[in-house]
Amino acid sequence: MASTAGYEAMRSGKVLLFYVNRDGLPLSDRCSERMWTFCMEQYPTHTNEIKALRDQKVNYPKVTYIEPPYHLATNNRLSVAEKLRQIQTYIQRLEYNYTGMQFFEINTNRPISGLMDAARHMMTEALPIKCLEAFLIAVYLTTGMIGVDRFNISFKTRFNSITYRHVVLGIRYNQIYGALGLSRRSDLAYRPLNSKYDRLSTLINDYIQAYKNYGHTVLRIKIGSPILHDLKSFLTIDWKAAVILPNKTDKEDYERELDKVSRVWRHMNLYMAYRGNVPHTSVMQPPRTLVTTASLPSRPQPTSNRSNCHQLSVTKTPMSVNDTSTAAQNYAIRV
Repeated sequence: MASTAGYEAMRSGKVLLFYVNRDGLPLSDRCSERMWTFCMEQYPTHTNEIKALRDQKVNYPKVTYIEPPYHLATNNRLSVAEKLRQIQTYIQRLEYNYTGMQFFEINTNRPISGLMDAARHMMTEALPIKCLEAFLIAVYLTTGMIGVDRFNISFKTRFNSITYRHVVLGIRYNQIYGALGLSRRSDLAYRPLNSKYDRLSTLINDYIQAYKNYGHTVLRIKIGSPILHDLKSFLTIDWKAAVILPNKTDKEDYERELDKVSRVWRHMNLYMAYRGNVPHTSVMQPPRTLVTTASLPSRPQPTSNRSNCHQLSVTKTPMSVNDTSTAAQNYAIRV
């Protein structure tokens, strides 16, 4: 349901991170005014420049429409690495949204078909975007790349007692990993597809180190299941196939669990043709995995007292295609 104010405030505790536009496009007067006001609140030293831009009535700089690379996925003349590089270039040309008003309302529990409709809308409007919007555009443009597995890598971090969230699209091709995405910081987004990332854990550790360089503490990382190559699928994205708590887990432990998850992916059928009714047996989902310091194989595994502090923390349960995983509705990062 749309907010009566036309926008919704997204907070971390009492700290206001940004607003989400609920009135659609073009921006309503109330959303537009809230955007400009909040932008000046964010950048108080640039208030005069922001007011000048807001009040400018004529002589606007010419805006060049960015043509989306719709048919890049099926271009047989380019390597997969080059296709991914061009998609990343397109996402970066859309530019990061610094206004404090997220232009597109996104419900991550929608089926893939609905999310891909939203991605098409974003590419048509060609407005600045945030990381979740970049993620959906990357999913759309990589659909149809045979042999390419796509999955979300979602981060929850803390900086100065404020919690931030971020997401990128993980890529696997020929047992080599990479990522597509958008962030205020370049090393928290794109990772080229090259032999440097020959394990999923290597890719994840690279992001963790980048966060440490900016003073962020990584609280949690969610790894999703590979996303079907079907723009019309009624299935939802599994945002949480594995959960890593780096501060509470030995590095070797979560690396081992990530290797197990990636091995399960080899048995998944990600290139199903669109069908109105998909039988449960046609989609293999990896188990949910929670990785913490209590996941050491040699530890006792109590079976009765679930509140025991030594309770087994690697939980694996089968997941049906109808599972509606709860994911954060909006992601933000400020580093």
